[in-house]
Amino acid sequence: MDIDRRVRAKEFMYFLGIGREQFYRLINDGSIKQPIRINDKNVFWYFSYVKEKVEEHKSDDKLAV
Repeated sequence: MDIDRRVRAKEFMYFLGIGREQFYRLINDGSIKQPIRINDKNVFWYFSYVKEKVEEHKSDDKLAV
């Protein structure tokens, strides 16, 4: 059984290789979906979604070069 672990914002930014400002801009413009919120301090994305977005981000970077 595979369990989809939770990824917090700081780790998500690290995987994408971007800073906080750009990360939240992507969330606000809808490029990254809003996190799952348990309460104000407990927010996360599932790793499967993060992996998908990281792959998209890598593809976008290759096209920009």
